[in-house]
Amino acid sequence: MNAHFPPSGTAVPPPETAGAAKGGVLAGLKAPLAKRAGLTLIRWREQVPTWFCVVAGVAIAIMAWAARIAIFGDSAKIPYITFVPVVTLAALSGLPALGATTALACAALVLEFVAPPQGGDDIVALAIFILNSILTVALVEALMRVWSESLAQMARAQALEQLKSAIVDSSDDAIITKTLDGRIASWNPAATRILGYRPEEIIGQPVTRLFPSHLLAEESAIVAQLRASEDARHYRTQRLARDGRAIDVALTISPLRDVDGRLIGASKILRDITRQTEIDDALRASEERLRFALEGARAAAWQWDCRAMVSNWDPHFFALHGLDPARESPSFAKWMETVHEDDRAQAESAVRESLAPGAPDYHSEYRVRAPDGALRWIEIFGRVERDENGAPVRLSGISLDVSERHAAWEAAEAANNELARANDSLKRFSYIAAHDLQEPLRKIQQFSELLVTDCGGDIGDDATYYLKVLRESAERLRILINELLIFAQAANRELATAPFDANALMGRVVKTCAVAIAEARARVRIAPLPPLRGDETLVEQLFVNLLTNAIKYRRPGVTPEITLTAGEDEGRMVLRFSDNGMGIAREDQARIFEPFVRLRRGDGVKGAGIGLAICATICDRHGWRISLESAPGAGTTFCVAIPADPRHAA
Repeated sequence: MNAHFPPSGTAVPPPETAGAAKGGVLAGLKAPLAKRAGLTLIRWREQVPTWFCVVAGVAIAIMAWAARIAIFGDSAKIPYITFVPVVTLAALSGLPALGATTALACAALVLEFVAPPQGGDDIVALAIFILNSILTVALVEALMRVWSESLAQMARAQALEQLKSAIVDSSDDAIITKTLDGRIASWNPAATRILGYRPEEIIGQPVTRLFPSHLLAEESAIVAQLRASEDARHYRTQRLARDGRAIDVALTISPLRDVDGRLIGASKILRDITRQTEIDDALRASEERLRFALEGARAAAWQWDCRAMVSNWDPHFFALHGLDPARESPSFAKWMETVHEDDRAQAESAVRESLAPGAPDYHSEYRVRAPDGALRWIEIFGRVERDENGAPVRLSGISLDVSERHAAWEAAEAANNELARANDSLKRFSYIAAHDLQEPLRKIQQFSELLVTDCGGDIGDDATYYLKVLRESAERLRILINELLIFAQAANRELATAPFDANALMGRVVKTCAVAIAEARARVRIAPLPPLRGDETLVEQLFVNLLTNAIKYRRPGVTPEITLTAGEDEGRMVLRFSDNGMGIAREDQARIFEPFVRLRRGDGVKGAGIGLAICATICDRHGWRISLESAPGAGTTFCVAIPADPRHAA
């Protein structure tokens, strides 16, 4: 049987009241049949109403009188003693009102129908009968009360024992009790789980069976402490499992005493802390690795005692600040002296602010002058340790030489400035291309057309051919300039990001390409599209380029089939532009998004080779990804993957 002795100090709810004990708590007890019958009788006594007892008592008396008449005849004398068994049985029902009513009813019947002929003698007998009945009912009631209280106490004790046993059995910690001679008296399921022994294997065995050999002397010390103190004792030690493993445990031992206060044993609560010990060991190893890492990163450690105004620096902190540890003593003032005069106020202010209540961790950057005269950038991190009142006790942290990072920042800033100048030049070129180059081109095209129209056959076939080549070249140059303008706009214009209706945008794209769609007799199918977020103008250009690309590179004699669908793939929304056109060879797919790349020569398709480069640029600027799936003669599918990111979702 598990847990014969409950652990000392175990919190147990207060006993239930007698009524509650006789109700729900007792309902589940595995009591013997007699006890269950008694409990049923107790509940019966409490539940039967008084009016029922009165009616039942009168009915019982009448039935007893009728039975007596049926047996002895109507003229027979009916002695009072005839009704004593009836009254006694009514009293034994456990209902005082029933017994009293039965006695009074029987007395009334005898007095009414028998007493008058006998005179005073029967009155005396009647008084004796009533007194005897009252005493019988009172005695039975007293016995029932004693029995009821006894059953209630037994039920409460059993309920408490079951509750204690349930607490012990359901505990995640091993709970073991032992006798004063050191033998195990109880063993809960958690003890089996932790130590491996089943109760039948270990109960009755010496508790030292669980001790590693080098800790056997621990048991006598524990017993001595139990005899000397009433308090629970806490230990961090080891115990042996059934398979011989030494388990690190946290052990709480409490004395068990009898009703006279004599020590009779001990309760032991044992928790497996092997995992915690491993974590502690790992933490120590981590701290050691951190120390090596700080040394490897040349990070300087420091500490400032805010109360004693004492500083501690490691050797690298001295070196970072150009100080000699043999000649200089660490102090806040000495540190301030090493900080560049332009950064000194900011560095000191950052320290003061970090000491304020609720302030974040200390972080600052400042410059120091190296011994060779060069400026060195130092980044410093710290954390304030506070007392129970929130007052700062000490500030500890590390310092890093970040001079190379600042040099990289300066180089990056210079590169960004150079890039900005290049972008300005590109914008100026875009303006020139839009205005200064377009006008001469228009004149070349117009005058070449006038020459052909006005001179006609007077200029000869060769001249006519030359004018045709001139017009076509001018047209190609115009297309190239327009594509370059679009490319420059896609790469340099400021993004006007906002949510928009992709279905409405695609409707505009189809209208823009309506002539090309009609000439190619293409069939365009567009599935419902989700809302998008981006620069609507650039996204419209992206969709126009992909649609016109599918129309341009159609297979001769095959009706173009172009579809646009939307779906999800690995948490991203993917737009798919599919066609049944010429397709692209695998070896050419890597270059398809580069500017001025035209993979097909002599196929009669006009273009500058910039359209897909514009698509790639627009996608890059939005943080999207464009790719393709294609094979010669099998069509092409361009996939635009849009991350599931709030910046890209409507």
